[in-house]
Amino acid sequence: MVPYPVSYSIEKPARYSRLQLLVRLIALVALGILGLSLGLLYLVAFLLLPAYAAARLSGRDAETYFREDAPGLVLGLAWFASIYAWFGLVTDQLPVRASEKQAHIAVEPMGTPTAASALWRLLLGFPSALVLAFLGWLGGLVWLWSVLRVVLFEHVGETAHAYLTGLQRWSVRLLAYQASLVDVYPPFSFEDAPSALPQAHSAP
Repeated sequence: MVPYPVSYSIEKPARYSRLQLLVRLIALVALGILGLSLGLLYLVAFLLLPAYAAARLSGRDAETYFREDAPGLVLGLAWFASIYAWFGLVTDQLPVRASEKQAHIAVEPMGTPTAASALWRLLLGFPSALVLAFLGWLGGLVWLWSVLRVVLFEHVGETAHAYLTGLQRWSVRLLAYQASLVDVYPPFSFEDAPSALPQAHSAP
């Protein structure tokens, strides 16, 4: 079994800033006032990426899609993941520009996606998304505990950080799959380099 073709890594801060924590809380309140949440924004990306991939793959082959679209998609995923990592207490620096991304993401585009197979991922991705949602609910409790640790000690415990990082890693792999950058189904794992699962079946 070969490692999964999407990797995610990020460096744990030695110290967290209480000021950064306050800014996070203000940002979350602002999103709430606008009727938005991080979960809702992730769901939008989860649904839009297959539509984008289908539109770009219509009348084009996979090699062209990988060559022309994959670099921008990976850069966007890294920036998106860095913002979520900041909100999620995985890192302590908010990326303002794409060049300031904190999360390091590597994707090896593979497979032969088509417009039809891209749209099927709207359904195929839901099992992983449902498990991620449940783990994310548990992660909310871990996040609250980590907030308390930052307030008291300006530090997040290793176990809590590993869990929160694992959530981010899972979410990035799922979005890369939704974008048709890889054909193999994202592993149900928090590990940094799990083995790839067998190729997912999709409609022609």
